Amino acid sequence: MNKRRKIIYGGVSVMLSASILTAGCSTRPTDKSDQIGITQPVETAQISQNSVAKSLESQAKQLKSLDPKQPLNDLKPLKDMIGNANFVGLGEATHGSSEIFMMKHRLVKYLVTELGFTNFGIEEDWGNGLKLNEYIQTGKGDPREFLKLLYPTDEIVAMVEWMREYNSDPVNKKKIQFIGLDLKMLDQSVFDKVINYVKEHHPDLLPEVEQSYKELSSVAGNLQEYMKLTTEVKEKHMTNAQKIVKLLEDKTKSISEIDSHELVWVKGTTKVIENFTKMVIPADYPSMVKLHDQYLAEHAVWAQEKLGGKTMVWGHNIHIAKGVITEKMYPKVAGEFLKERVGNQYVAIGSTTTEGKFTAFSEDKIAADTIQKNVSSSNHMFGQVHYDQFLLDLRKLNGDAQQWVKEKQPFLDGIAVIIPNEPQYYDVSLQEQFDIIFHIQKTSPSHIK
Repeated sequence: MNKRRKIIYGGVSVMLSASILTAGCSTRPTDKSDQIGITQPVETAQISQNSVAKSLESQAKQLKSLDPKQPLNDLKPLKDMIGNANFVGLGEATHGSSEIFMMKHRLVKYLVTELGFTNFGIEEDWGNGLKLNEYIQTGKGDPREFLKLLYPTDEIVAMVEWMREYNSDPVNKKKIQFIGLDLKMLDQSVFDKVINYVKEHHPDLLPEVEQSYKELSSVAGNLQEYMKLTTEVKEKHMTNAQKIVKLLEDKTKSISEIDSHELVWVKGTTKVIENFTKMVIPADYPSMVKLHDQYLAEHAVWAQEKLGGKTMVWGHNIHIAKGVITEKMYPKVAGEFLKERVGNQYVAIGSTTTEGKFTAFSEDKIAADTIQKNVSSSNHMFGQVHYDQFLLDLRKLNGDAQQWVKEKQPFLDGIAVIIPNEPQYYDVSLQEQFDIIFHIQKTSPSHIK
């Protein structure tokens, strides 16, 4: 087992909970067979960069502003691009680019106010999602405290505060629901969500629920420690978690044909707890991260099925993509699971940038990494377009651009851990991975306290 893989499995710092499971937060395996320079030269190599750039520019939709407070008229092309899709993936090239976060805020506002999207799922743990959902419904708490790793930025906090403002307006009858899709850890509040409901509505079940969750809740808050448990203990926790899912389902199915809003969230939480215990059963890394992304997708589908409305899925490009960008680290991703589950009801919007810096971890401290220059990359090609930022529907291109997006090009994957001299690019067919791209020429580090 190589040194990096030992780090992944050994896990002694909070940063490595991201390294194991968060898009772009993974340390790389030493085998770089899916990185740049491995694939055969593409057919479009003979097409001049100039002709491809002109073809792209003629079909790109210019975006006039990055500021979420500005009018959203420049985003109107999204209405036809997204069509009747019920799920939209919102990707980010890095977990720490200010301008990308700002543009994604604009996209969220447009999806909510113009296209009727009301479920917001994000690559954040379920427990933090519960707290953030309570905040945007009631104003209780500080959203910055509920965002973890590289997400407690000024840019994302501003978006959450806008959600709170939107929900507090009585004109908006259908409220935004905030869902933490991720499973890096389960804090005590997750278990309390179930226990407190049972205590109030079904006190006869309370002893069994508390006993089933007692040991599990004491270890689920630290993924690295949980992974050290024996298979026998892990399976016991999984059995207990499954028991509570069935117990609550059996108890409530005869009460009403339609669950209350509160009960929907409680049942969802019992299933998330079960999914966490199942995710960490495998001893091998590929199986575990495959389950991780499967559950990201399942939680997004749960939101649409149980809460109604349309669902946004916010995460790293590598997770929301329709296929695999790096098989060594993510053999199957959430976007691929969603595409299999809902077909054309899922539209993946990726993001790209050409130059700048982005926020990342360096030895457990916040730092800034520099985007490496790669003149063969799709990022560099987009840099030849004479717009500061633009949208591009990859499914409807013509001319040289149509062939170019089909072929594999080096593509920026900004990870959340600074590793000196580590390549930042993977060979990717943009059209295979994304339906739509938004590009921002120059980006800077997100503002994180």
